[in-house]
Amino acid sequence: MKTDVDPSLLERIRSIGPILKANLAEGERLRRLPQESFDALSSSELLTMLTPKSLGGMELDPVSYATVIEEAVRFDSAAAWTITNPLLWAFFCSRLPEQGAEEMLGQDPRALFAASITPPMRAVPVDGGFQITGDGRFASNCHHARWIASVCAVDDGEATSNKVIWAYISRENCQILDTWDVLGMRATGSDDIRVDNAFVPTQRAFPFTPEITLGPRFQGPLYRFSFIGIVTAALTPVMLGIARVAIDEATALAKAKTATGGSSVLWMNHSVQSQIGQAVATLRAARALLYNTLDDVWQWVLSGQEVTVDQRADLLLAATNASESTVRVVERMHTLAGTSAIYSGNPIERCFRDIQVARQHRFYTEGRYETFGRMYFGLEPDYGMVML
Repeated sequence: MKTDVDPSLLERIRSIGPILKANLAEGERLRRLPQESFDALSSSELLTMLTPKSLGGMELDPVSYATVIEEAVRFDSAAAWTITNPLLWAFFCSRLPEQGAEEMLGQDPRALFAASITPPMRAVPVDGGFQITGDGRFASNCHHARWIASVCAVDDGEATSNKVIWAYISRENCQILDTWDVLGMRATGSDDIRVDNAFVPTQRAFPFTPEITLGPRFQGPLYRFSFIGIVTAALTPVMLGIARVAIDEATALAKAKTATGGSSVLWMNHSVQSQIGQAVATLRAARALLYNTLDDVWQWVLSGQEVTVDQRADLLLAATNASESTVRVVERMHTLAGTSAIYSGNPIERCFRDIQVARQHRFYTEGRYETFGRMYFGLEPDYGMVML
């Protein structure tokens, strides 16, 4: 790759790693990130990785951003998720009128956001903005948010209207519904939200379309990398990190465990050696495709070019391949661990639960292979987010 990652970025996450790891069990119990973990991330300034430098942020390149997220998973997958989703919605502030971005990031560059993409809420145009009403799902990190964004269908009284906006709603106007009682990724606090006739001024909303105008604070190449590009850099490394942890934990287990009825430790078994080898190869291949694709597109953007349709398809393919590959790796390591991995609290057990939830994200489900195939043959994508 041509992009160099500053080692000090990784040291930031490693320096708070013991705090994140110490709060793993508490996060599972709370079903949200413990405050001590959130405060550690906040003090590290990693919540500003996608905020522009002109607003006090780090404005990192996508490759460095992905690398930091992947490293964070070594300590806590939910903490890693906390530097993905909220930061994506800070990235989206690039499409707001300048006043809106200043309001939400000007005094505090941290990404204190959550968002719900589905189902769309209802936005009624009123003088100076919109009245927003509706329920939204999967608002990750909503308990630590100041602003909660949503896709909204505009109800302007026209039966044929298909206008859609992205709107940032004050957290004070959102009710958090206690719905996040799930298999894995428990500490992400991805509860549902309810909004009842909340006012959003025009400066905190923008048309949710591929055609964009970047605000004056967001003129750097990062904000031309495309939303599908930054989502690829954000979400997929979480799955790579989970798979890496599963391999590391299975390797450590194999060095110490003797299977029932066996006479030697697992790592001496030829089948175990083969399984580890196949898992490492699968993960390395998926990781290489992802990071090489990110870097290739980033170098293209740095040259002053706009992200092409083919590059958007390549980003989606790399993410989908990484998702499917990491699931296979974790399931293989879970099987290798045998009964050791069926107990709550076992790291491989948690990896198994987390990967089963993470794989359900609509961005990189198996169906995205079909989306890539359509684009490969020159057809319109069946997943509109790829063009944002």
